[in-house]
Amino acid sequence: MGGGGCTRLGVHHARLIEEVSSGRVRILTQETQKGKHSAALAKAKPNPMINGHQDWLDGLVCGGRV
Repeated sequence: MGGGGCTRLGVHHARLIEEVSSGRVRILTQETQKGKHSAALAKAKPNPMINGHQDWLDGLVCGGRV
């Protein structure tokens, strides 16, 4: 705390998990990032946010197969 706007990382995630035909699900995700650090993070290669989201999705798939 106390870092002010220049060090703040504002991130909001929304997820919609919807059952579709044949026992499948559709996952829609949306993300908003704000702040100086978010801008730098968005340019990073490899992108840690994209990789983190993929890890989350891969975990869901593994859990669904159990």
